Amino acid sequence: MTQEHPSPRGRTSWPEGDWFLDRGSPADLIAYERQEVLVRGRTAFQEYEIFTSSIFGKVLVLDDRVQSASRDEFIYHEALVQPVMVSHPDPRRVMIMGGGEGATLREVLRHQCVTDAVMVDIDAELVEVCKQWLPSFHQGAFDDPRTRLVVADARAWLAEQPDGAFDVIIVDLPEPLEAGPALKLFTREMYALIRRKLTPGGLMSVQSGSAGVAGQLMPDLYCTLRAVFPRVMPYVAFVSSFMDLYGFHVAGGEGFLWPGPEEVAARLEQRGVTGLQWFSPDYSVAVGRLPLYLARRLEEEGRLLTDEQPFGPRRPGERVFY
Repeated sequence: MTQEHPSPRGRTSWPEGDWFLDRGSPADLIAYERQEVLVRGRTAFQEYEIFTSSIFGKVLVLDDRVQSASRDEFIYHEALVQPVMVSHPDPRRVMIMGGGEGATLREVLRHQCVTDAVMVDIDAELVEVCKQWLPSFHQGAFDDPRTRLVVADARAWLAEQPDGAFDVIIVDLPEPLEAGPALKLFTREMYALIRRKLTPGGLMSVQSGSAGVAGQLMPDLYCTLRAVFPRVMPYVAFVSSFMDLYGFHVAGGEGFLWPGPEEVAARLEQRGVTGLQWFSPDYSVAVGRLPLYLARRLEEEGRLLTDEQPFGPRRPGERVFY
C-alpha cells in the first residue's frame, strides 16, 4: 500500500500572470512569464507567437516550443555557425537549411570571405514575420547583397543542386517532431545528400537537441552522422532561454581538423569577423570537450536514423525527449 506524503508547505500555488508553458521533456514543464504578446498566428506550416519577457526579451515560439530569445539567441546562433565556419579554411559558398529568424544568416555573413549565402526555408510567411518583429536577430542580413533567400523544401531543393556546390551547409531546423515533416531532415539519406553537395573539404553543422541526461536526439544524430562522414565533432552550449545544455555537431571528411586557438584567431581576423559574444579563440579550445556522461551516451546510446526508421519512439508507449 502506497502512503501519500504531502509537502509540509502544502500545494504550491501558481504565481499570478500570463504564463507560457513549454514541455521541456515528457516529465517536466518550463514556464515563461509573458509580458505582452506582440504577434500570434498560423502559417501554412506552423503556429507562431512572439511575446516579450522581462528576462529574455522577445521570445519566438513555434508549435508551442521556444525557438530563440533576443537576450541570448547569440549563444545558439554563434554555436551553430562559428565552429563550422572557422573550421573551413576558405568558406565562400554557404547554404543554410531553415533559419527563419535570419540570425544564422547574420552569423555566416560576418565572414567577409563568403560570396554566396543561400538560405532555404519553406515558410515564407514566417520569414516575413521575423523580418518585421525580430530586427535585432537578422540585423539586416536579408538585405546583404551576398544573400539569396529561396522559399522551398530544403531537402528537395538541395537534391537539385550540382554535386560539390557548397563549402559549408548549416542545418538550422526544428527538432523532428513525431509524424512531422522534419523527420526526414535528420536521417542517413539526408546527410549523404549533404555530403554529395559539399566541395572536397566541405563541412556541415547541425543543431542536435538537448545534451542533457535525457535527450535522445543528440546520440542518434552522432550515430547517424558517423555512418556518413569520416570525422564528426559533437559539442555543447548552455542556452539560458532553453534552460538546458544544447548539442551541436560539425561533420566532414578525413581532412577535417579542429583548428587551434592561434589559427582560429588568424582566420577571424583575416575575415574581418567582429561582434562575437560567445565564440572566441580562447574559448575555442573548449569546443568539442564533452562531459564524461555525454561522451559515454553518444558512444553507447545512439541509433541509426533512416528515411524508413526516422527519429521517434522505438517501442510502443515510449516517451521521446529531444
